Amino acid sequence: MKKDSKEQKHLNKPQVYLTKQLVEILKKSPFESMENIIKYISTNRENKICERTFHRIKATLRDDYGIIIKHSRTNNGFYLDEEKSMNIDSFLSHIEILATAEQISNNLNANNNSLSFIEFENKAAIETIPNFKTILDTIQQNVPISFKHYSFYHLKEGEYTLKPYFLKQYQNRWYVIGETEKGYRTFGIDRIENITIGTEKFKAKTEEAKEKFSHVIGLNYVDHKIEKIQLSFHISQKPYIVSLPLHHSQKEIKTNNETTFDIELRIHPNFEFRQQVLKYCSLVRVVEPKWLAEEIKEELRKGFEGYL
Repeated sequence: MKKDSKEQKHLNKPQVYLTKQLVEILKKSPFESMENIIKYISTNRENKICERTFHRIKATLRDDYGIIIKHSRTNNGFYLDEEKSMNIDSFLSHIEILATAEQISNNLNANNNSLSFIEFENKAAIETIPNFKTILDTIQQNVPISFKHYSFYHLKEGEYTLKPYFLKQYQNRWYVIGETEKGYRTFGIDRIENITIGTEKFKAKTEEAKEKFSHVIGLNYVDHKIEKIQLSFHISQKPYIVSLPLHHSQKEIKTNNETTFDIELRIHPNFEFRQQVLKYCSLVRVVEPKWLAEEIKEELRKGFEGYL
């Protein structure tokens, strides 16, 4: 991501929507012509944007967010260069947060009881905020941190020194992923206390770490090797699974089936994934691998017995 000595400018509301629209258009329909892109973005706007505005949005995405848009002569259109760009899905999540915050802020200014009509998923973890900033700074500076961390799994506190590589959100909690002397570890930043920042720089392994965690749902990649998983959902679940995929490797199979929605994943079938499967109960069936189908069946049997 490009940075200079000047203070970074914050995007105003129109710029937030324009950058988001451009990225979403090219994700859904690569190699669109400039004429079509301008037409799509200008829909429902009072004033049609011009070519100059298009190039300014493209430059903002490149300079402020590391997202590269290129023109293909072969296909006569623009596309997202995903190999040279920063994480595009993270950018869209970031912009969605900005846009939502803008909407709430505007409503609060106009009507101070707006929050009575909004219910968030759970209570805010205010203690996470200072840790988030501190850890993000150390990741960017490539310096280690030492801290105390309380483990929900082991129900005890431990002391650790970590080379932090990146931050990951899962189920509305933030985690820092990095390397200790015993290998890669994940820590919930809301349970981190007494952070001490080291001074000796390390060589970051961010891409290697992201690769290890890219094949998991959740946080654990060591439970099982990567496998091809086939799931068969009741057809009623299709719009939910399509609009919010279980994993980026998800692809639909058996597309001519009108009673089920069948997908294939390539992941580590870890504990968090099995939790996801079990929450659908009778609305999903594990087709492959057979050992996983038996394991899920056994979990469902134990749950049933708890009601006898």
